[in-house]
Amino acid sequence: MKRINRQCDLEKFCFSIKAIFVLYFIVFSTNNALSQDGQFELDGIGATDQVIGSSILNMYPSPFLPNKKDTRVQFLYEAAETGLSLANMSGYTTISSLAFHVSGFSLESLKSYQMENIKISMGHTIATYDGYDGTEVWGIKMPPPGYCTWSGSTDPMAEPLQLVKNSFNLIISDTGWVELELDTPFVWDGVNSIVVEICKADPKIGSSPAFSSGRYQFTGIRHTTPPGSSNFTLTRSLYSNNNNGTGSNYTLGCDMELSGSSYNTSAALNNSYRKYRPNIRFTFQCAGAPASGEAIIEADNFCKDEAVTIRVINGEKSTGLNYQWYYSYADDDNYLPLPGKTNATITVDRAEVDMWYKRDVGCDFDPLVGTRSSFPVKVEGVNTWDGTFWSFGTNPLPSLPVRIQGDYNSSVDGSGILEACSLKVLSGTFTVGSGDIVSIKDKLFVHEDATVIFDNNASLIQENDNVINEGKIVYKRDSQPVRMLDYTYWSSPVAGMTPFQFSPGTPTNRVYHWNHLTTGSNPQSWVGGVANSPMLAGKGYIIRAPNGYPSSGNGIVFEGSFEGVPNNGLISIPAQGGAGNWNLIGNPYPAAIDANKFLLANSAVLDGTIRFWTHNSLPSAIPSYPGFSPQALNYSSDDYATYNLSGSIGFPADNSGFNNNSPGRFIGAGQSFMIEGGASSGNVIFNNEMRKIESGYDNTQFFRNSISSSSEVEKNRLWLEVIHQNGKFHQSMVGYIEGATNDVDWGYDSKIRPSGNVRLYSLVGETKLAIQGKALPFNENDVIPLGYTTTLSGEFILKLYQFDEFFENQTVYLFDKYTNTFHNIKEEIYLFTTEIGTVDDRFELRFTNETLSLNPIIKTTNNVLCYSKDNTILIKSKEVQIHSVTVFDSAGRVLFDQNELNTTELTISDVAKINQVLFIQTITTDEEKTTQKLIF
Repeated sequence: MKRINRQCDLEKFCFSIKAIFVLYFIVFSTNNALSQDGQFELDGIGATDQVIGSSILNMYPSPFLPNKKDTRVQFLYEAAETGLSLANMSGYTTISSLAFHVSGFSLESLKSYQMENIKISMGHTIATYDGYDGTEVWGIKMPPPGYCTWSGSTDPMAEPLQLVKNSFNLIISDTGWVELELDTPFVWDGVNSIVVEICKADPKIGSSPAFSSGRYQFTGIRHTTPPGSSNFTLTRSLYSNNNNGTGSNYTLGCDMELSGSSYNTSAALNNSYRKYRPNIRFTFQCAGAPASGEAIIEADNFCKDEAVTIRVINGEKSTGLNYQWYYSYADDDNYLPLPGKTNATITVDRAEVDMWYKRDVGCDFDPLVGTRSSFPVKVEGVNTWDGTFWSFGTNPLPSLPVRIQGDYNSSVDGSGILEACSLKVLSGTFTVGSGDIVSIKDKLFVHEDATVIFDNNASLIQENDNVINEGKIVYKRDSQPVRMLDYTYWSSPVAGMTPFQFSPGTPTNRVYHWNHLTTGSNPQSWVGGVANSPMLAGKGYIIRAPNGYPSSGNGIVFEGSFEGVPNNGLISIPAQGGAGNWNLIGNPYPAAIDANKFLLANSAVLDGTIRFWTHNSLPSAIPSYPGFSPQALNYSSDDYATYNLSGSIGFPADNSGFNNNSPGRFIGAGQSFMIEGGASSGNVIFNNEMRKIESGYDNTQFFRNSISSSSEVEKNRLWLEVIHQNGKFHQSMVGYIEGATNDVDWGYDSKIRPSGNVRLYSLVGETKLAIQGKALPFNENDVIPLGYTTTLSGEFILKLYQFDEFFENQTVYLFDKYTNTFHNIKEEIYLFTTEIGTVDDRFELRFTNETLSLNPIIKTTNNVLCYSKDNTILIKSKEVQIHSVTVFDSAGRVLFDQNELNTTELTISDVAKINQVLFIQTITTDEEKTTQKLIF
């Protein structure tokens, strides 16, 4: 990427290094004339001599004649001798001006000197000089039509001359360079030599002093090149030949007016001619209009807070030019010189505000001769925080780097998200508050004298996969409440951190990683001995809670801190493919990642279902699912929540508020998870695309967040839950998902795991699915079979506990084929009794009904009445004594349970009244059971 200032005014010459190529042809500071005896003479101002070598030099007058008609002279400048080439010019070959050098005159003598009605033409030629011996290849070219013509010479021109400056008067008032801007720029072809013709078309005839014949030859030649340059060496720079030399005959074929009469000469010039070249300078500009000047900043440095190199586009390839750079705080006339910045390119540090820079170039210093200026370029500043204010006066922009040089707290000084092109923290403490985001395109640099802290749930988002961060951060991460024997599945968002450094209170023999390999020692099993080894990016680890934590109850939150250089970019880790082979993978970044993008990027290596450990159950004697928990302890394999592209189901805890919600689309920082192998083994990849800020972005899930339908694709879902009377339960989900089919699909359907006290699932053929994604569009005539398996007998509740907005106005029925009844489970839970076993032929989920069951959960055969009064629950039986009463809420949690009552009335006052739905189950002494619903 280049950052370029590109402006040019048609009336303004814009300076660019290659656009201007200043050539100095300083040959000889004496003026010469062309002389012809007899009918026509050319004369002019008397010239002064210059001493070159030791010989006496010629004394011819100037070719610019104030008193002659149709005088013309032509000058040849060879490409070979000037160092001109397309390679040096890089295509910038348009000559926009030329200049002549005036020297050897007093200012007094120049006052009255005026050249009137001058025209300048230019063209290409293949002619060259061939030595001082009189063998002159160059001949005089015929001028454009309408002028007097010379004839008799071989035409060496590659093309007709081009009129580049029309009639003008030239007054010379001082010595030095006389600059002439051309009316029509001349485009040099980069190969041939250049002819410059100057024609004075003025009807005046005068006389000139006589000059003696003879051959005038010089033994020394003076030429001037830019200081330190060797590119402009001129050879055979002056040649004169009089009657004694050889040459062609020329005929003057134009009429001159003399006192109203016509005077014609056709006499030969008697071989009398002179060839010379005056001091001349060409100024080149870029081809085309307008003239272009471009200053650019080196592209690869722009996003970073680093010194930038500024150059004028393409740069000169000649040597001997001198430079001076200038700066300004605004693009105005107040430019100041940069001390010591006299090279063609400069390197400058990024300032705290925008700065403008430009450059002058010329041949000599004090002052620069032939100076041209570049068009200014703006170097955007670095928005810098000094502990109180931003240097720009406004919050940072995502297109510019940011520099921190003082304490900063996003909760106080920010607005939730800080966006920058790159971030450099040089001093102070930089704190990103909980839930806040730092989003940068490029690199994070933290100086060793600075401190960077990301609080729990904060995020560091980066875009460029190819940058490596420098400097350490502290990334805080809180677990869900844990008890001492609980394990949490961790993954490090920084490099170099060991599990022991992260949780020093955990015994080192209670830290494990998962050996994903199926061969060698301990295949597909937990392996210890990693407490003091650095945690690898993308790899999962399980770490037990520290000693001293409570062994039961709700537990307490573990507050961990990762310290190190934050991981960034492309990360890969090997995974074992194949059904039944498991891998423990972890989010490697200090930000949440999109689970959908992760699954789709790794579809060839991984199964489409992610399983998150909830540690909701206390260790017990419940058999473990093979490989899913450390063999030294018995942990419930029920404790895995499930996520795929269709949605998620959780494993709610026995204790209210412990970890009850289902996984969401975004996997939080520091989180690892189990996932089954896919079709083949390979590398699991992570990249920054997975941690972009998108709709629904949330880094609070650890492992969870509340279920949301926020998605890039259409999802219309229903969540079902089955609850046993002792509180054991399970969730299942059915949804109509964009991309899913009615078959079993990778990523959209998740099979039920064959373990646990109770399992609820939907069926596709004989395949039992915890999550089923069905094809769109929704069909209200669909019939979705449901099944369950249980190791517990007794009463169960089956309920619809959540649904997407699509089903807001759609009735959902549970059809019990055993009782041949339909029940609207959007309005009420369904209560049923079952024995231990697997039942796949009883329930169906439907969206139309045939016979609606009305209030099947209320039984009044024993005339047991339940009601509330004065913040208490009253239960009365008219005929039979009450043996036991159990009160539970809609989640199946037991709030009151008492046996051996043997009374006809009971008052319950130790259940809090919070306007919730309660279910009151009574058993009378004749063993009749009644369940009633009460709002309390």
